[in-house]
Amino acid sequence: METVLPSFGDWKRNGEIVKPQILVLEIKDKDGLTDDALGFVLVERHESYRHYSDGPLEAAGICLSFKRIAGKYTYGSHGQGYFLGGFTPSINTVSLTSSIVWSEGAVFLDLPGLAGQRIGTYLMNEIVQWAQQWPDASVASIKLYAGQAQSDNKERRNRFYEQFGIVFDYDDEQRRSGQSRPVLVRDLITVETWKKNIVEHNMHDYLGSIVDLNERILSDLNARDRACANLIAEQRRAEARPFRWALGQLYSKYSQTIFVVLVFIVIMGVSWVKITQGS
Repeated sequence: METVLPSFGDWKRNGEIVKPQILVLEIKDKDGLTDDALGFVLVERHESYRHYSDGPLEAAGICLSFKRIAGKYTYGSHGQGYFLGGFTPSINTVSLTSSIVWSEGAVFLDLPGLAGQRIGTYLMNEIVQWAQQWPDASVASIKLYAGQAQSDNKERRNRFYEQFGIVFDYDDEQRRSGQSRPVLVRDLITVETWKKNIVEHNMHDYLGSIVDLNERILSDLNARDRACANLIAEQRRAEARPFRWALGQLYSKYSQTIFVVLVFIVIMGVSWVKITQGS
């Protein structure tokens, strides 16, 4: 059966925090070339635990589906896919690349424009953390094929697995193909380098930020509409009575100056009267 995960917040399982079923990843440039987000990726988490009729666990699995969030009218491939993991108690084995432990499996990340931004590291780290429920389980061997990677990203593929504590016996000096050595789940390494450029957002908070942004944009547009309406009304008044409008503009612009001049004239006038009367 599928485990119901929280939709809007964290909860704990065996003392450990379980993340919400849906998260939004804000992806920034890992090289720091810009502070703006390069994109947003939606990640949906499904965990399943199947039990025998008398209670013991028969099998468990995890699926992390991902899809890039793009505008409705954005052209081109948005990119989507999934990472899988599985556990079979009968042979006490965990797979980091497949829901079926005796299947070789593989991981593929198709997110145009976001390659090399540690998204794969984030997803695999989630699989490794999930597998740590069974620390004494063996990790199913991972097979690397020469055709899985080109020369420019072969080393990146190899480092991707090796950063989690997986050691390979390679078939040649170019490390184009090979097979992972036996390792227990307890010896795997969790990786947090993704935190340098990836931010997790709760779905509720992410949607709330979009609503806030939309409200601010609408408020700005309404203010501009009112300003435009006032300008149009002012233009029509000027066209209807240009002389009167011009006098009004002069008065509005120089009203304080005119007031000061009038006060000065009055004072001078009063002073002149007093002088003439005194003489």
